[in-house]
Amino acid sequence: MTTERERLRCIVTRIVARAALVLLATAAAFWTTWVRLAHDASTGSSIGYVYVLPILAIFAAIGITVRRGTELPIHDRQTDLIVGLIGLGLSACTLGLLTPRYRYLYEMLHLDILAAWLFLVSACILMFGLRPVSRYWPCWLLLLAAFPPPYRALRVALGGDAVAAGVTMLVLAAFAAAIAAGRTRTRGLVGAALAFVIGAAILAVMRIRFPDASVTAYQAIPSIAAVWVVAAVMYVDWRRRRGLSLKPLDRAVDPLTAAQSWSAAATVALAGILIAIIPIPPDYNRTFPVVPGLVVTQPHTVPLGWTELSEHRYPWVQHYFGPGTSMTRQLLRADQHVPEWDNESRRRRIVVDTVESDDQYSIDRYPEFVLYNMAQPRISPPTRIDLGHGIFARLNTVLDDRRLLSWTWLTWNWSGATGAERISLIAADNHEWNAAFPEPQPSMLGIFENVMHQFLRGRAVVLDSESTDVDSDSEHKDRDMLIKVAQAIVAGVES
Repeated sequence: MTTERERLRCIVTRIVARAALVLLATAAAFWTTWVRLAHDASTGSSIGYVYVLPILAIFAAIGITVRRGTELPIHDRQTDLIVGLIGLGLSACTLGLLTPRYRYLYEMLHLDILAAWLFLVSACILMFGLRPVSRYWPCWLLLLAAFPPPYRALRVALGGDAVAAGVTMLVLAAFAAAIAAGRTRTRGLVGAALAFVIGAAILAVMRIRFPDASVTAYQAIPSIAAVWVVAAVMYVDWRRRRGLSLKPLDRAVDPLTAAQSWSAAATVALAGILIAIIPIPPDYNRTFPVVPGLVVTQPHTVPLGWTELSEHRYPWVQHYFGPGTSMTRQLLRADQHVPEWDNESRRRRIVVDTVESDDQYSIDRYPEFVLYNMAQPRISPPTRIDLGHGIFARLNTVLDDRRLLSWTWLTWNWSGATGAERISLIAADNHEWNAAFPEPQPSMLGIFENVMHQFLRGRAVVLDSESTDVDSDSEHKDRDMLIKVAQAIVAGVES
């Protein structure tokens, strides 16, 4: 005859085994994503918060489990299979179809994280059932915050530095504490407020005592510590107020409503293997060419035959690219009329936008074209240009459908002993003295609008500026002019 102790051990063993299978399948299916995220976090990116969220979700799930009462064993296995299989299919489509389609926006959107979330939820539905999984919907909502755009938007709005990343994480920590302590609405609000205050205090101490700590440390330590303290204190307070023991589960453990199914386990394992085969977009070539004579902190020499009319700095770019970055715009005008550039004897004007950073990884975190105020841009396939001295540039034609304007855009990256740069030369199709150039915008809402515009219109309208479909035969209106200026800048650094 089975004793209560043996019954409990059997239930716990089955839960642990199923959970282990789900976690292993998720880790294997998206192992390339996890490795890439870890690498980005190690280079100073704020994406490391993705690894903090599961810990907060575990605290929240424990809180729901502790206060949950007994429930009727109502279960429909066919519904579980239908919903789970549909979710796995959506996960595979998101990773295999959407992610490569928007390769240019990969670093901003990280659609592979959304695919991993879909896979995790679907695998849990197959292994545990739809009703038990839906019971923890606040935890799944918290994990959905791993999708980067909302987190990054709030971090940028708060200043974009490591402290802002920590404060943004405290918002999620407060939500986790509210879930963990939320037996009533009042207790949930109190738990959220306490978690934010405690986390803010820890964050302030870190800022004073450990100002050089990594961004991930600012995200992880205050948030995890705050949720742990609040959850523990409010749990003890709740149990003692009612004269209950501190034993978490003082009731009988319900058996798993989802019957043991080897076919469901095999489906999860097979889906993990198949999705692991799907490639995600490879990194753009982040190995910037090294130029020995390049000094990032010094402005580049204005090419011979051109005059600098103005120079403007954009200090707000630190909110996006991180501390130690800057952006400068130079407006240049040709000293002489060149018939090949204009047949009406007008001296051409171009702008030179330079993004500077201590390291090359910071520069690639935001795609170039989403930083500009262009409502409906269309981007041509790139033409590769050899500027000499081992530097290769990318040439695109950019059209703004809403304002009916077009520009020729020449961009290259390079690095030196003091940092890295992304340089963009922009020439307007309009040759008048008051020709409009795309303006960098500090608004996160504007950048989000650009991203959503490109996402919704798709590649039928907006082409990847780094596309592998290189167009070497395309005719760009100001190609020769921009190449000459670029070659002069490169030669000036090398000399």
